[in-house]
Amino acid sequence: MKKSLLFLILVIISCKSTKEMSNSDKEKITAELDYIFTIDQKYSFATPSEELLKKFGKNEAWKIFEMKSDSVGIDNQKKIKKIYSEYGYLGYDKIGQEYSKKFWITIQHADNDIKFQQKMLKALAKEIEKNNAEKSNYAMLEDRIGINLNQKQRFGSQVTYNKVGQAIPKNGLLDSLNIDNLRLKYNLSSFKEYYNEMTTSHFEMNKDYYLKQGMTAPKLYQ
Repeated sequence: MKKSLLFLILVIISCKSTKEMSNSDKEKITAELDYIFTIDQKYSFATPSEELLKKFGKNEAWKIFEMKSDSVGIDNQKKIKKIYSEYGYLGYDKIGQEYSKKFWITIQHADNDIKFQQKMLKALAKEIEKNNAEKSNYAMLEDRIGINLNQKQRFGSQVTYNKVGQAIPKNGLLDSLNIDNLRLKYNLSSFKEYYNEMTTSHFEMNKDYYLKQGMTAPKLYQ
């Protein structure tokens, strides 16, 4: 009898649903997600400031910048994990499309915690089944986890660059013949469109270097 009662209690605990999000909760969470997203973008797609470069030099400035970036990432993860533990995965129904993406972005960049990314991928998959989250977010997170595990990608969302600055799939593709069909299914642009976009962006960011190499335009896929 005691064993049956204990089992029932454990089942009830394990099935405990996440709490409902009140309007005041939603206001606080959206404000927090705005901050998380802004600071994530500041350190994910930026370089050390001119002030930092002048003060410490290139090598030391990058070390300081990367340390700050790592600190920001871990702090953001703590906040996202807390939100998830209370409300579950934030799909469209709970927070709307804009803030669902802002919730996801920290998970996408949590490369130091692959188990967390894998857990969130499963949670995201359930939301995708209900049309309650963006399919492209799932595709990019799956690829990110694959890269972090040194595996090939299904969707080719994670890129690196060859010697002439052309974007190529990091670690290669699982199925290059069907890549465009798969990308279309998950709301991603075509392979050529995406890789030309990434190639052009990379060229512009490193234009001085490539001009010195005699390259006056990015090498695009035809």
